[in-house]
Amino acid sequence: MVTLITGANRGLGIELVKDGLQRGHRIIATYRSPGDELLKLKETHGDKLHMEVMDVSDYDSVKAACGRISAEFDAIDVVVNNAAVLLETKYYKGDPIVEMDLDKFYETFEINTFGPVRVLKEFMPLIYKSKDGCIVNITSEGAKLKKEGSHYIAYSSSKIALNMYTQKIRNYLKAQDDKKDIRIFMIHPGRMDTIMGVENAQISPAVPSKGIWEIIENKKDISLDIPFIDYMGEQMPC
Repeated sequence: MVTLITGANRGLGIELVKDGLQRGHRIIATYRSPGDELLKLKETHGDKLHMEVMDVSDYDSVKAACGRISAEFDAIDVVVNNAAVLLETKYYKGDPIVEMDLDKFYETFEINTFGPVRVLKEFMPLIYKSKDGCIVNITSEGAKLKKEGSHYIAYSSSKIALNMYTQKIRNYLKAQDDKKDIRIFMIHPGRMDTIMGVENAQISPAVPSKGIWEIIENKKDISLDIPFIDYMGEQMPC
């Protein structure tokens, strides 16, 4: 199985790379900067790990990376859109409406929402060539509507937008006779102890990584019309 993972240099991304390699899969790890841990994995696993610079916030970067990867791979079985940012803090005490940092808001959407859109626009032809295509968009429990809480406005908004995009393309694929078997999921990975998730950390990213791979490998029977799930395969409230 050939799996492309964005944001593969740290956090959940690097755990998904490590677990995928241990399970015998060929991994395409993409990143803006590789990091020491990914470079060490390359030394150990050689051709099993293909490393590629790709900035999901830059369409030219995504298009160029797809061109290089297409020259090496006839098909890709799985795309995991993992790259994301959280540029806010839950400890902010100001007015999030009139004091909104628009630059951070735009950047959050460029990576968290438009990033997966760019990636799938370019890489979907390679997924179409797979005999068992699968798309995993890493999302968040923040993508549900609640009557309380006003923190992480940009992040939550970007993830609920990603969920809507994911659901719409899922609906399209299911309506096509030649594409209806492509599996697609939006997965909440839990509150992980990562650079991005440190304010709410509860679990190591190694925990959801294993669950996500069980889903990718089709070891869990998930037949949902709205495939917004957690890393154990349980449906999330919308």
